[in-house]
Amino acid sequence: MSDIRQRAFTSPGRRAAALGAALGAVLLLVGGGMLFGQEAPASNATRTPLVGRTTAVCTTSVAQRGAPAEKTEVSAVAVRDAPDRSGLLTGSTLSSEPTELKITQQGKGDQLSPVTAPIVVSGEGAMATTGSSVIVSDVMEGSGASLSAAPCLAPATLHWFSGLSATDDDRTDLILTNPDDAQAQVDLRYYGQSGRIAVPASSGRVIKGHHFVKVSLNGLVPADGPFSVQVQATEGRVTAVAKRSQGVADWQIPSASPSPIVVIPGIPSDAGRRQLVVTNPGNSRATVGVQLLGFQGPYEPSGAESLEVAPESTATVSLEKGLGGAAGSIKLTSNVPVTGAVISTSQRRGAATDLAIQSAAVPLIGSGVSALATSNSAESELIVSNAGEADAQITFEVISYDGVTLRTGDMLLGANSTATRRLNSPAPSYVVVKVPDGSSVFGGVVLTQPDRREVSGLATIPLNSPDLASRAPATRPDYSVGH
Repeated sequence: MSDIRQRAFTSPGRRAAALGAALGAVLLLVGGGMLFGQEAPASNATRTPLVGRTTAVCTTSVAQRGAPAEKTEVSAVAVRDAPDRSGLLTGSTLSSEPTELKITQQGKGDQLSPVTAPIVVSGEGAMATTGSSVIVSDVMEGSGASLSAAPCLAPATLHWFSGLSATDDDRTDLILTNPDDAQAQVDLRYYGQSGRIAVPASSGRVIKGHHFVKVSLNGLVPADGPFSVQVQATEGRVTAVAKRSQGVADWQIPSASPSPIVVIPGIPSDAGRRQLVVTNPGNSRATVGVQLLGFQGPYEPSGAESLEVAPESTATVSLEKGLGGAAGSIKLTSNVPVTGAVISTSQRRGAATDLAIQSAAVPLIGSGVSALATSNSAESELIVSNAGEADAQITFEVISYDGVTLRTGDMLLGANSTATRRLNSPAPSYVVVKVPDGSSVFGGVVLTQPDRREVSGLATIPLNSPDLASRAPATRPDYSVGH
């Protein structure tokens, strides 16, 4: 009997099966530890910039006659990181026409205004991995008066949007931009409240090099409630931004790729509406736990402790009652990969509401930057959250566009908690947040206009890590394979 067992174990087929099983177990353990760790989601795997040069697109609507008066400007900075290396940060139009935006020294910043068309910010040399830029638009008058802000984004091959709308009261234009020489081709996939939505002409949309297209979702997507969109570049790469209009307008940037643990940072403090939208692109039902990372630690918002999301669907839940006007970040824990966003509005007596959207993000690596920390037209607040299970000691620095340090500070963030700081330094300035290696820190800057008469202006800018451009992308499985 022992001879039979020995021959069975040592047969070539069994050895191969055993080795395959062992290898699969190792890969599963590695993937579980690296991709689906309990502290925070993994970084996106879709950014693959050219070595020595990076590109970011600042998306704005092309100015039209009769449109409300607005001031739109691009702010760009080069973080002081490698003083012994030279570099250049410049702005150009989508057709490669140079602009006056130009930074030649690390630590400095510059602004371009007015901006009436998309701007491409290119970093070379040392500034390829230290540059950061944002676009801010302030509509000064009329029924659409509002404050909008968004980071300028690197082109990628995959983008996710949660909680879009295509109704008369909540309109969405999806703006896809190709800053490269070669053409790009994209497929769009829609996830509604009751499952996948069939939309004609959703595959094979071609975007010429150095061009953008605007996809108006109203009249195109037959959905009464919020839905989500996956933008997949099957050829080339694009940036994708959604312009949301609810009377007032704001930009919505893509959410992080689906993961079992998702963090949506920079939820502003206010009594306005807070709607959580969760996207489940897989074929299994998602059971999602919801936590607010608050000043005293994590807690489950009353009435929004969890939600169920059907396969290939989008679900929503109201947060304002459970948050009670507190600032922080939302942490989602799911049995299957999901992504999401929070739709926020301002609220002040005697003034119209404004719209701001916070999207799921990836953890900061090394440092997080907002190219605009203080503005002459708005008050600003830094919100930083630690989604990890261990304390995180961070430092922040507010720096003028002339390269002068205006303010420094330290924050000890407890596990799954949030801290805020008012940024009252002279404008314009930018902020750099230094985070420990291996931490799970997220953050953002909230801009408000409490004294403006016609509208209670509100906008949010997530912190991003410029040096992510220099890192090899992390591996992430494609959850659509085999479904």
